[in-house]
Amino acid sequence: MDGPTYAESELIMNRAPVLLSGGAPQDRAAWAQEAAELGGRPLVTVTRPEQLESALMVRSAVLFVPDLLMLGDAGQQLLVRTLTSLDERPKLVLGLGRSEVSARQAGMLREDLHYRLRMGLLNLDAPGLREAIIARRAQPPRRAAPPSRPPPSRMPSPPRVAAKAKARPQRSRAAPRVKSARTVKAGKKARPAKKRSKRR
Repeated sequence: MDGPTYAESELIMNRAPVLLSGGAPQDRAAWAQEAAELGGRPLVTVTRPEQLESALMVRSAVLFVPDLLMLGDAGQQLLVRTLTSLDERPKLVLGLGRSEVSARQAGMLREDLHYRLRMGLLNLDAPGLREAIIARRAQPPRRAAPPSRPPPSRMPSPPRVAAKAKARPQRSRAAPRVKSARTVKAGKKARPAKKRSKRR
């Protein structure tokens, strides 16, 4: 008996691989596209078995396989090795054109692959799921508000005011010093001449 699986709202956001069944082919493709957009990742679509190996190297992507069964046993085995050996790997969204139960019963879906996908089984035909997806897509995208900054101050900076205040006294003091020195020298020369004339 299979254990519990992630909810659809969790599967579309987390890194868990998904086995996507039910709905029309365009519904499964739209789900994979939304997972890529919400995760901020590129979407890589594999439509032929020979594309799979190189697509698995795009580890930051959402890798969408519209029909998992067209990969054959070799392709499914490669997916098993990827899920068991690589920590950094793309998010796998593997589509099925039939139910996963009938695919297993027909021997077309590997049991070891199904075991590693058991937490991400998603049937788009489940009751209420289509309406929940439509309601989520109708919501506007959330955007973070830009941080507010205070307006720049127009007041003059204190260092410039202080520099002007210091410069004015220096200029006014320099002129009196020169004049006072000249008057003292002239006074010393004039006073001895007057005293000599009186004694004679």
